[in-house]
Amino acid sequence: MSHYTLGLNIFHADSSCCLMKDGELICAFEEERLNRVKHWAGLPFLSIKECLKHARIKIGDINNITINSNPYSNFKDKLLYTVNSKNFFFHINSFLKRQSKKLSIKDEMEKFFKKKIKAKILRYDHHLSHIASSYYLSGFKDATGISIDGFGDFCSMAISKCKGKKIDIVARTYYPNSLGVFYEGITQILGFNNYGDEYKVMGLSAYGKPKYQKKIEKLISFDENKFIKLNLDFFLHTEKSFNYTFDGIPKNSSLIDKKKFLKLLCITDKDLKNFEIKSNIASSAQKIFEKIFFKIVEVSRKYNNSKNLVLSGGCIMNCLANGKLLNHEFYKNIFVPYCPSDNGGAIGSALLSYDKKINLKSFQNPYLGVRVNKSQKLKYLLKRNNFGYKKFPNFESLNKRLVKELINKKIIAIFRDNMEFGSRALGNTSIICDPRIVDAKKIINSKIKLREKFRPFAPSIIEKDTHKWFEGSLKSPYMSFVLKFKQHKKNYVPAVCHVDDTGRLQTVTKNLNKSYYDLIYKFKKKTKIPMLLNTSFNENEPIVEDQERAIKTFKRTSIDYLCIDNYLIFKKK
Repeated sequence: MSHYTLGLNIFHADSSCCLMKDGELICAFEEERLNRVKHWAGLPFLSIKECLKHARIKIGDINNITINSNPYSNFKDKLLYTVNSKNFFFHINSFLKRQSKKLSIKDEMEKFFKKKIKAKILRYDHHLSHIASSYYLSGFKDATGISIDGFGDFCSMAISKCKGKKIDIVARTYYPNSLGVFYEGITQILGFNNYGDEYKVMGLSAYGKPKYQKKIEKLISFDENKFIKLNLDFFLHTEKSFNYTFDGIPKNSSLIDKKKFLKLLCITDKDLKNFEIKSNIASSAQKIFEKIFFKIVEVSRKYNNSKNLVLSGGCIMNCLANGKLLNHEFYKNIFVPYCPSDNGGAIGSALLSYDKKINLKSFQNPYLGVRVNKSQKLKYLLKRNNFGYKKFPNFESLNKRLVKELINKKIIAIFRDNMEFGSRALGNTSIICDPRIVDAKKIINSKIKLREKFRPFAPSIIEKDTHKWFEGSLKSPYMSFVLKFKQHKKNYVPAVCHVDDTGRLQTVTKNLNKSYYDLIYKFKKKTKIPMLLNTSFNENEPIVEDQERAIKTFKRTSIDYLCIDNYLIFKKK
């Protein structure tokens, strides 16, 4: 009889669910793709339903339900902080409110499914789940594991020793100190107020110079004992007035006292509308982030003798810092999973519960959002929208046509096979174009993605060609690292080369994505360029999740062609 484990990330941003059957990961979904609310932080009921539907089982067939949070983790530290806090009653009420939600999961699920839940509910430490989602997927036999994020279970950073199946956390940074809180606070100061906007600061930093670094360093420092130390005179997250919501749409109050920050930098609120000043602040914050990040990685070697490093947590989405780690040579091998942020905690917690052999290949595959595409429904949708189409016998023949259109400067949306799990579009739900097009950034940002003009686009490159185009060579199948282009190569691909001569690369192999690899390979044969511009298939919203959404997005944007499985779809003139 099969053993089913349902892994959950609940009441954290990027709520998600995965389903494991006898040590094999068979599917995983993020709730935002299904309910269309970015970074949704409640209970992922729609994702659970999709997992059960795909496996053709009922909620009663689940043996274990795992959660990437344990209310009893770091309990002593929570208690000590609360007792000594000037806002004792505020903190104790907040703590009890959060825990009651997390502990009521069984009742909530029974209410939703209208059935008795027989499964065991297993809770695992937030950062332990993060590290598990990276270490077990890496394939390493041993490693040093580091998790860094905002907060989870009263902790913002954890260093661990990983060997065999065992993960031991050996050092932590506790609330209220956090590298994630620092970076999110700067994000808010710069006017990017939606949860998860930190990547905008990372992109903006390339346009500026770290002119404010010394001043902003007064907000945060590296501490030999705490690792991360915030100057709480500038921060608001310990105050009674602070409010955050991780049930539904995640929201935070202002994390940094804006008046004090502006006074420190000797600037005004009006100055924050100046692009040069904004980019200089972003550049300064990025340098400080990197400085502390590298210190944590360097110090981690004292705790464990391994040549392998595995990284996880929301701060590891800062792929600019990840790429620069290669210059420091702290570790020989570095691994970042396709789901380093909270969504991956669902997978990490599921893995922690399983003590038998796992199917490693199933966990290394990021294409976990199973899609059932029906050609009859597709034909009906195309007819209703008055779109023309041509069906090709296989992806190889379709790719030949796609290459021809790419060379003719057409922008194409790809929607085929299963959906990516995690924040990156990796060729199955992507918008692509020829990276040689000089004004591609402007066209896609303004006419399709509807986003800031300073935002860069990623190059998807054939893995074996990486060393010919970039300074340094590494495997980056999940778009986790930013590297510098070689000086004599960057001008060939202006659409994917950022203003600082970098690219957030996705290295593509035949083993992981046969159809996408074939497309880039065919493009290389025609152009001698082994890469394509790749950005997520969406329009300032969660990545599209089904055929109908793909067609709606295609209809209202300036995308030239839409590829759904082996159908090439176009707008009739």
